[in-house]
Amino acid sequence: MDLELLSVSKRYGAQVALDRVSLQVRGGDCYGFLGHNGAGKTTALRIALGLIRPGAGRVVVDGFDAARHPREARARMGGLVEVPAFYDGLSGRANLMVLAELGGMSRGQAAREADRLLEAVALGAAGVRRAGAYSQGMRQRLGIAQALIGDPRIILLDEPTNGLDPEGIEAVRRLLHQLTRDEGRAVLLSSHQLHEVTGLCNRVGILRQGKMLIEEETDRLLAGAGARVRLRTDRNDAARRALEEHGVQVEPGPDDSLLVEARPLAPPAIARVLIERGLELRELAPAAASLEEIYLRLTRQAPASAEPAGPPRCPVVAPAPRRACAHPVARMLRAELRVSLSRAGTWLALLLPAVMGALAVVRLYARAQGHLAEVEGGTLIGTSQVTAFEAVAVALQTGLPLAAFIAAGLASQSVAGELARRTLRNLALRPVTRWQLAFGKALGALGAALICYALLCLAGFAASALAFDFGDVVEIMEIRAAEPWVLVPAQALRPVLARTVPLLAAPLAAATALGFLAGALTARNSLALGLSAGLLLLVDLARELGRVFGFERWLLSAYLPSPLRDTSYAARLLGLIRAPNDAPPGFPESALWVPLLWLLACLALAGLALERRSIP
Repeated sequence: MDLELLSVSKRYGAQVALDRVSLQVRGGDCYGFLGHNGAGKTTALRIALGLIRPGAGRVVVDGFDAARHPREARARMGGLVEVPAFYDGLSGRANLMVLAELGGMSRGQAAREADRLLEAVALGAAGVRRAGAYSQGMRQRLGIAQALIGDPRIILLDEPTNGLDPEGIEAVRRLLHQLTRDEGRAVLLSSHQLHEVTGLCNRVGILRQGKMLIEEETDRLLAGAGARVRLRTDRNDAARRALEEHGVQVEPGPDDSLLVEARPLAPPAIARVLIERGLELRELAPAAASLEEIYLRLTRQAPASAEPAGPPRCPVVAPAPRRACAHPVARMLRAELRVSLSRAGTWLALLLPAVMGALAVVRLYARAQGHLAEVEGGTLIGTSQVTAFEAVAVALQTGLPLAAFIAAGLASQSVAGELARRTLRNLALRPVTRWQLAFGKALGALGAALICYALLCLAGFAASALAFDFGDVVEIMEIRAAEPWVLVPAQALRPVLARTVPLLAAPLAAATALGFLAGALTARNSLALGLSAGLLLLVDLARELGRVFGFERWLLSAYLPSPLRDTSYAARLLGLIRAPNDAPPGFPESALWVPLLWLLACLALAGLALERRSIP
């Protein structure tokens, strides 16, 4: 199990973040990836994990090219990059379960995995608490736990001890020892704190300004830099000048000592030079270089343009057996619905169109009763009797515009909201491609929209059945003993209603996809929300031009109820009831396939946008 970066480069405009960086992490390695802040370590980790694309070069994971086989690469890796983020409304345990199920586990397996990892990072008692109530240190430990879901053989950790107390740091060190030395996993540990990797990492790579300065076994690196002696005399300044005259490098050392390179003079020759100068030699002993000293020397002395150093690259091995789980889209859909429907605010939003539809039926009932009272009182000559068919159409006509805005708004947060909260990274680290992630999340947004529509239909039908009958539309006259005559028979309205309900779901789904596209185009949740509402308003306002130039039927808004001019199937049903002699409005021949075209186009554009997006 190897992780290799082969000549990976990345630019952000004119800034070079990585310049032909190559490294190799083998099974059993604890690889210390060192460099100052801004050296490019996090960028390299993000490229290795598939969160951003390299400008050039390749990432190979266990023999799989990560660009060609992203699911297989991620099935073998776990990662923690920068500050961990979670669904604050879910418990720590539930967060881990969502990710474990997305990685291929059943519900029971995910629960056992979450409990095991919570114990491993000392969060067993806190697992039932909401993640939003966790301290920084607890969130960091939960981040390490999510990186270990599914027993990945290659683990990438970016500054894993940030925010941890000394006990937590020591626990992480013990865990890394267990993962590498006992279990043979490969760990890439990124840090700018040298004390974190001292005594822990068996291999190190040092990065400076996007270039790899050196990659070497820690023992070999220390041994190669250890040809130094610690020197103390009665006059250190004079000793320093004497040795520098012979081409010997001398640096200040601890406790009033000098650190002297044992070349080109060996220790006996150094002693002879000092004694010949009349200096009192008080100490001359070997001085082993520390990793910190080697790091500082390399980063200070090596030019930024130095070619990458390190051992020769091993050949890429043949791919290992496949590990990626089956049905990634279905797993993504379940995760999306579980997270989104766990919020009380989501349910309140989904219920609002149903409430408005039911209130519209109540208002229609009050108005109908008023008209009947006027007919009986002689102040109105006649009125048509309101039926449940008309009431259902009114409920749909009232609730659907609001449902479209709500569904589009919720869909816009499916990507942009998670990008803003940085929780999309956790999903992208699972064995799913970007297209699968986009399709699964889009299906989740469409599922929420259909729940909203089902609640609206349920409320509309229930209120209509309670207030009216599904009977004939008849005219009621003021004249006593006059027989009401049938305007529209019920058997003519039933098939129209049966066609109206499913057909109106199509433009609602397309409006949801439009909101999902808005969220995929921006990383700011508030901007995505405004963009989704703006796009819906724009296509509705465009109907005025569409009517003039003959392309109104191609607009999504032509199939949704609208106050500008309703040509939806709800208006068609109302037209058959209220004006049976007039031609019903709308475009019935394209009421299904035009919204479906909008739906597919929006989903394709959203998938393309997410495929090309970098995930922070």
